[in-house]
Formats: sequence, structure tokens, C-alpha cells
Amino acid sequence: MGALLQFVLLFVCWLAALATLLVFLETWVGLSNRSRFIARRASGTYGVITVFIPMHGSREKIERTIRSVYGQSYPFIEIVLIHHEEDHHLARLAKEFRLIRSHIPVRVVPTIFPIDSHIDRIRALEHAQPAARGRWFVTLEPDVLLDRFAIEAAVEFAGSNDVRALALHPGIRCRSAVQSMIAPSMEQLFQIVRIASRRREKQNKAEFDASFLIIEREAFEVVNRINRMPGILNESGWSLWAYQVEGFRTFQADGSRWMWRNANIRTWYSDTEVNRRYGRISAPLMVMSAALSFIPAFGIGFGLIHGVGDFNGASILAFAGVSYLLMWISYFLFARRLYAAVWFAPFWIVSQLPAAALTLWEMRRLSKQKTKDVAARAPVV
Repeated sequence: MGALLQFVLLFVCWLAALATLLVFLETWVGLSNRSRFIARRASGTYGVITVFIPMHGSREKIERTIRSVYGQSYPFIEIVLIHHEEDHHLARLAKEFRLIRSHIPVRVVPTIFPIDSHIDRIRALEHAQPAARGRWFVTLEPDVLLDRFAIEAAVEFAGSNDVRALALHPGIRCRSAVQSMIAPSMEQLFQIVRIASRRREKQNKAEFDASFLIIEREAFEVVNRINRMPGILNESGWSLWAYQVEGFRTFQADGSRWMWRNANIRTWYSDTEVNRRYGRISAPLMVMSAALSFIPAFGIGFGLIHGVGDFNGASILAFAGVSYLLMWISYFLFARRLYAAVWFAPFWIVSQLPAAALTLWEMRRLSKQKTKDVAARAPVV
């Protein structure tokens, strides 16, 4: 029986090492260098930049986002705040910023429809565009914080590379020391769900929902005219990537060095995956990811206790050690990306259990909230 248990454990450790290696290669080695945004200094005048902020969600997040725009190094900026006219709290917040004395003018554009979905935000942008004076347009989600040089770096990169539209994806930053130790483990668990979702999707939806998009005014007007043609606007969402326009170059990149979201580990999935919600297989995949992460520690413990005198014991220790090392490196890379506790990487196993518990708890909360939303929208008989 002891030999059978060793063989089963060897097989499990081998599968865990193989799965960990595949996830590691998919996550890190497969990344393209072309998606990395490197700012370049360029001479020239770019004129006024109009920053559109569709106001929805938390007042605190919106206020922090607007203040990060006020702190930009680029001097020629104007802000257009778009809000639903029936949302009186956001209307008062927009009025407060409009009355601030600053070198940055603020315009307020109310809409007759709520700004909830991506399509609503596009409609709001089309509604507010006539009020803009800028040569470049920036659309900014109201939960993204900008580095002081974010807009200046983006417009200089676009201008120096003849890019007409640049979409940058923000990074994630933690709020406390405890979160900085748990957050990389939560990202490790979510990565398997992301990979599975990416394999199932037929198109990359991220390009339709850029949190930071800077586009030249002429390019926006060209695409907007195309979308306003009969039969197009009503059939598909507004997307500048859906058309091949002569001389119209686009670029998507990782802008985590220049912009980020603040996230809380209790609502990590909601804060980091704002444009995507988990599916039916997400929770089972999360459980599988958590179980997979504990196998290396168990295998190393078994190998150290029983020794490496035979082939099975040595193989168990080797496969478990490889898995642990890959998870160590992956934790370190996630921690560096999240500006989290990189020094905690050797002890990643300690944070896996609370990360798995918090993740499953949040998925349960989101599932209950989704059920309540469906019940609220159901017609009353």
C-alpha cells in the first residue's frame, strides 16, 4: 500500500508540475514585448488635450481620478465631466470642480440616459464631443489614477510614432501591507480563470473597453462618421479597431507604470476585472487552482520526511520542488507588477489559503448580487 501511495503522489506531483509550467509559460514567457509602452520624448506642439470622464460609480473614486488629471505635467488640458442629469450627487460633484479656479477649464455635460455600460459611455462621448476644443481626446474611466506624466508621455508616444489612437491598460496597486502580501496570490489564482476565458473567447474584448484611450480628433471624427451610417451603429458597439482606415494606426499597451487602480483584497475581482464577470466554471477552476498550489508543499514535505533513497521519493521531491520554484517566481513577478511585497515570494504558500478563501467568498457575494439584480429586473406579474 505504501508503494501505491507513493506512486499516486508521484503522479499527482508530476501533473501539478506540468500544469504549473504550462500556466507559467502562458502567463510570462508568452508576453509580447510589443505590448510594452515605452514613452519617448518628441519635439512638437500637440495643442489642447480634452479629457472626457464619464461619471459613474463611487464619488470618492471619481474625485481621486479628477484630481489626478489636475496634477498632470502637460499644461494644455481641459476636462469634460459627463453625468446622468438625474444623479444629483454626481451633478453636485461636477459643479464643485467646475467652480474651482485653475489653469484647467472644466465643462459639465449632462445626459438624459444613465452611464452604466460601455455602449452608454460611447453615447455619452458622442453627446459631449461638440463641447471639446482639444486636438487630442482622452477618455478616462473614473476609477483610474494617473501618474503626473501619464498624459504627456502618452501624447508624445503617439505623436512620435504616428499613432492615431493609443489604448493603455492600467495596473493595480494595493492599499496596505497585508494586502500587498495576499494580492499576488489572488492574481495567481485568477490567472488560470483568465487563461481559460481567453481560450473560450473568439475576440479580444479588452480593446473595446480601454480604461485610458487617447485618440486624435480627426481620427475620432472619421470613425464616428462610419459608426453613424445606417445599420452600423445599431448592430455593433462603437469600436475604432473594427475598421481599417487608410493612415489610421492604433496601438495597445501595458500602461501600469503610468496609471493604476487601487484595489481591495475583499473586492479584488470586482476591482481588477471591471469589464468581465466570472462564468459558471470560474469557481471550480478557482478551487482547482487553490488545490494545485498546495500540492508542491505537500510533496516537498513528504520527500524531506521519507528521504530520497528510492526513485519515487527523489522524483516526488524533484517535481514538487520545480512546482514550488515556478510558483515562487510567478509570485515575485506578480508582486513586482502590483507594487506589492516582493520579499514575501519565498513564503507564497502562507498567503494561498487566505487568498483562496477571500476569492471564493467574493464569488459567492457576486453570485448573490447577480441573482438579486435578475430578480429586480424581472417583471412583476
